[in-house]
Amino acid sequence: MNDPRVWAFIAAYAMGAFPSGFVLYQASIYLAAVFSKSQLEIGKVLWIPPLGWEIGYFFWGWAMDRFSGAMRRQFLILMLLSTPLAVIPYVSSYRLTLAMMFFAMFITSGFIIGAVAYATLHFSIDHAGFIAGLGAGSWSLVVALAMPGVGRLFDLHRYDVAFLIAALFPLAGCAAWMILTRIRRIDGLR
Repeated sequence: MNDPRVWAFIAAYAMGAFPSGFVLYQASIYLAAVFSKSQLEIGKVLWIPPLGWEIGYFFWGWAMDRFSGAMRRQFLILMLLSTPLAVIPYVSSYRLTLAMMFFAMFITSGFIIGAVAYATLHFSIDHAGFIAGLGAGSWSLVVALAMPGVGRLFDLHRYDVAFLIAALFPLAGCAAWMILTRIRRIDGLR
């Protein structure tokens, strides 16, 4: 745990993927409150955002393999593409909101795949189970710690702040990943 690469992996995975937990847990509440949709109506479309997550696994898996030498650039792209999540409270279209939630979850799977790709480059196969558990567990911890605050913002109808915070998590995760990978490279040169 004293290896900066472990913390770089955790930052990219847990913080980069936070919006998926945010959308999973808050989408139905948001769609009901803002668009006055019934549980029946929401139930018919709530599969759409997680579909983006699943499609993203295939796409980002391909992209990470295809452009493996450009991981830093890929994380920067993911970071930039995660920012539209903050705009959702300003969108008045139900369908566009669902599409944007789909896109947000599509992008978060890129952080998961990217973090795993990074870990496979730096850790031996002997640690695969530990790394997989560390990624999923750290994501769960971040979601568990952040969601009560997000829930409180939803209670206050401060959707703008809640979505902005959710959009900032991947930026913070990417920044931490970049700093921590640089620390490792500098240490490696000594």
